[in-house]
Amino acid sequence: MRRLPSLRGLQAFEAVARLGNLAAAAEFLGITGSAVSHRIRGLEKELGVLLLQRSPKGLSLTSAGSRYREGVAGAFAELGRATADLLAPDLSRPLTISLTSEVGLRWLMPRFHRFRERHPDIDTALLSTYEVVDLQAGEADVALRYGKGGWAGEEVVPFLKFSVSPVCAPAVRERIAGMSPLEALESQVIIRESYHDWALWLEAAGIDDFEPTGTLQFRDYSMAVAAAVAGQGIVLGYSGYVDAEVAAGLLVQPFELSVLTGKGYYLVYLSERLADPRVRAFLDWVLSETEAAAPQP
Repeated sequence: MRRLPSLRGLQAFEAVARLGNLAAAAEFLGITGSAVSHRIRGLEKELGVLLLQRSPKGLSLTSAGSRYREGVAGAFAELGRATADLLAPDLSRPLTISLTSEVGLRWLMPRFHRFRERHPDIDTALLSTYEVVDLQAGEADVALRYGKGGWAGEEVVPFLKFSVSPVCAPAVRERIAGMSPLEALESQVIIRESYHDWALWLEAAGIDDFEPTGTLQFRDYSMAVAAAVAGQGIVLGYSGYVDAEVAAGLLVQPFELSVLTGKGYYLVYLSERLADPRVRAFLDWVLSETEAAAPQP
């Protein structure tokens, strides 16, 4: 195997040859001028060739140094190109977005056409899962995650904060009109999904315990909402999730009290993935949708 000289020595020599003096090379490499000089002397000793001529006027390349500079500069340029190619985003595969089915169906899909219209050249793949995917391992490019934020080593951008209040079909509201919240809830079927916040709302409403007529339990929130629209009971409505049904008059809010949950959805990504223009485009679009949905002062 062909013996190669010290990489540190080569870096120091290339920097001095390109920039013309020790001070500039030291600043570029983030070390002291004496350290640069020491590395170059070590390289010369290793090669047995004088590369720099030292004089009161400064440093200059010897004839051997001039010849060596061309090859070293070309090698470093090739290393730079190879590294850039290695780290460049793979644009041959779709932009992969990890998300739960709830945020996919109730937030992303009603507005995703706007992203596709803005970026028709970006192919996307939606990975619906309740598992926290490993972005570092490349399981997805970005994720829409539910929680309170703060995932270690990852950038998080909030885009959907939740407040909750019970909602029901108009016919159900008519049946419970004039009742207190406790009486109304006890007279109806309560619809729950796996990750509900009923306890939070009940505490804020001052309701310690109650016995509803019955319960319906769903894993999928959209099915729970569909049951409420069909008049089968009262479901806890999440702002940003039931807006379409409320706007259409399919669901109404029988009680005034709304409670912030302290949780919501976050766009999660690795900072280095912003080198991929598709990740940047998706981040910018999510932020634009968030700003458009924000209440105007």
